[in-house]
Amino acid sequence: MGIDDFLRKTIIQAVKDRLGIEIEQGSFKVEVPPEKQPGQYGTNAGFVLAKQAGKNPFEIAGEIAAALKDNEYIKDVQAIKPGYTNWSMSNDFYKRELHRLCEEKDYFNNDSGKGIKVNIEFVSANPVGPLNVVSGRAGAYGDALSNIYEASGYEVTRENYVNDHGRQMKLFAQSLRERYYELHKIKKAEIPEDGYMGDYVADIAKQVDVDRENALEEIKAAREMKQEHDVNDYFRVYGREYVKNWQATTLKNFGVEFDTWFSEEDLYKPGAGGKNDVERAVEKIRSAGHLYEKEGAEWFETTKFGDDKDRVVKKSDGEYTYFASDMAYIENKMNRGAEILINILGPDHHGYVKRLEAIVQALGYPADRITVIILQQVNMIDKGKKKKMSKRKGDIILLDGLLSDVGADAARYYFLMRNYNSHLDFDIELAKEQSDKNPVYYVQYAHARVCNIFEHAKGKVRFIEDYGLDEIDFSDLLEEEIILIKAILAVPGVIKEATVKQSPSLLVQSIYDLVSVFHSFYNKCRVVTDDKRLTLRRLYIMRALKTTLRRCFKIIGISAPERM
Repeated sequence: MGIDDFLRKTIIQAVKDRLGIEIEQGSFKVEVPPEKQPGQYGTNAGFVLAKQAGKNPFEIAGEIAAALKDNEYIKDVQAIKPGYTNWSMSNDFYKRELHRLCEEKDYFNNDSGKGIKVNIEFVSANPVGPLNVVSGRAGAYGDALSNIYEASGYEVTRENYVNDHGRQMKLFAQSLRERYYELHKIKKAEIPEDGYMGDYVADIAKQVDVDRENALEEIKAAREMKQEHDVNDYFRVYGREYVKNWQATTLKNFGVEFDTWFSEEDLYKPGAGGKNDVERAVEKIRSAGHLYEKEGAEWFETTKFGDDKDRVVKKSDGEYTYFASDMAYIENKMNRGAEILINILGPDHHGYVKRLEAIVQALGYPADRITVIILQQVNMIDKGKKKKMSKRKGDIILLDGLLSDVGADAARYYFLMRNYNSHLDFDIELAKEQSDKNPVYYVQYAHARVCNIFEHAKGKVRFIEDYGLDEIDFSDLLEEEIILIKAILAVPGVIKEATVKQSPSLLVQSIYDLVSVFHSFYNKCRVVTDDKRLTLRRLYIMRALKTTLRRCFKIIGISAPERM
């Protein structure tokens, strides 16, 4: 429990004791007062309770102030017109909190989602080629969001949906087949319309013979026997596994690993009673009365649930659509125990929000069991110019290339800097720069600087961890020290807020702000001085700062270098 939770619970208890009223933890604000107001913290609880208590906000603020005065860690409590309550914290409180932060492993965690099972699906790129930077943003966001949810007590499953059934896989298999034929001079490559033109397809074709010694003979034999279907199936399976492994390796290098790689093909495998998952899900929604026939096809009346138009589930030729797969996949997740579904999709999937919500409701679940998050576009800026991307034409900026160019730390940090609903301009040159202009360098350098401070302290004092709390004197904290301590202690509250708003960028901004406060402190206050008492106190603050940075860096997925 961080300072935010402590203060909220203290106010809740004060209101109950003084006014006999129950107030919910999230119904009021605890924040830093405006610059001209006194105190280090303040609350608007007086306004929130005015109607319920039948008093004006200033009276209630006074009642809260009177109750808070009895708390040993709170001082200088005041009711501020028209209805705020402001106060400051004692130096002993700051000392206690920093000690808890350094000693308690779960200090940065909260239990707001304790025991709730959440399935977070992200990346889910078609296994038809290497990952591009759009998938990179999804990978960074999904992994950081998963970490934040885990810090809030949720039981998280990280899942990647492998779209290996349908038209795109057929086109990829045909494109790979044609490249292989061309490689072995069987015939000139005839890439199908909307097929995959990138050079990587030819590279995969070359790898076929490396991985399977008799591949050429087997493929030639199948062609001679007019078994083109078997040839296509061979390239589909080989291409899928090759690309899937490629994507997994890229993501691992990016610090992203999944609990589950779920194959769409599995939804079409017969199960109990001979029916597959798709057939069972469609039947469930049909039985609920949400399907109808028109023009030989079967339609889902998604407009009942707020969609802009109804969707085809089964085409006139009897083939199921991607939408039918979505039905089965959602039901499959629910059957595996997921209580909350979070689907992270790319910028071209806005139309999916209502239709996925419709599926959840038609299957008989509350609409709030699913959240669909649409990540906005990534624009790659190289030397001041925006680069264009098209996977089929081969004009793609590979995530592999970006990692090689700027490194995983810079890539993850930049992908998380902006909220998911904002467009992201990724400046490649700036991401490589080793200066304060580069935000990831700026925050990592702070950690290295703290490590250097401890290195400098060797020989002058013992390891700060070896000192008992009673040996550290917090009695005369300076304003600069208090400002830094407050910034450190604010982080657990930010993690909790980032969970509610599903926004890792809040934590990224908090890290940057904390580091800015530290750099300002460092420029004004020496840590290691001839005054041992002052040195010990500041080293203790540095210990808390180092612990906080390392925890934050782990959540957003960047390293904590000790030297730079």
